[in-house]
Amino acid sequence: MPEPSAAAQSQTQPAGPDLLRFWHPGTQQALFRNLLKAFSYPGESVWLADTDSAVAILATLVDAETTLADPHQLLSDLTRTRLNAHLTDPERAGYVIVRGDLEPDFAPQLGSLESPETGATVVVVVNSLVDGPCWQLSGPGIRQSRRIRIGGLDGSWLNARNNWCSGFPLGVDLILTDQQHCLALPRTTLIEDTGAN
Repeated sequence: MPEPSAAAQSQTQPAGPDLLRFWHPGTQQALFRNLLKAFSYPGESVWLADTDSAVAILATLVDAETTLADPHQLLSDLTRTRLNAHLTDPERAGYVIVRGDLEPDFAPQLGSLESPETGATVVVVVNSLVDGPCWQLSGPGIRQSRRIRIGGLDGSWLNARNNWCSGFPLGVDLILTDQQHCLALPRTTLIEDTGAN
């Protein structure tokens, strides 16, 4: 198995008392507003926290009524306890947190025509939201097109994501995150690989 990336290694560190700030109501309100901004403007990098942005995302979105999969063990036991979500496998979870430098070897929930909102939200931990191969985005929330660069993301992610979202309105929503920022790729966003351009 490959060595964890720098971003993935930091996520596996014990969650100290400082991470309790993510469960403070005022902090969660600010985080939720920033996540709404990210989804309103797909591909736009949004600042979330000084560190541990993946935990900040899950602390904002996950609770006792949700299901969560952590197949790469990125969360500490203490963080899982605080999230209070029902833990399950990636094929059945409403929220999945994974390492971006590994192939997506699972089939997430895509929702149904009656309830497309039950498609999974996948939080992908990457090294960088400014370096790496270039993707071109278009669709709702994007004026003409937007280019993004993602470092530490396995090349198979693009095909997997596009396959998952090929039966719109079924599909998944991706949140890519480094240590401090995130960007959202809703299922409505069209993505093309432009390589190093």
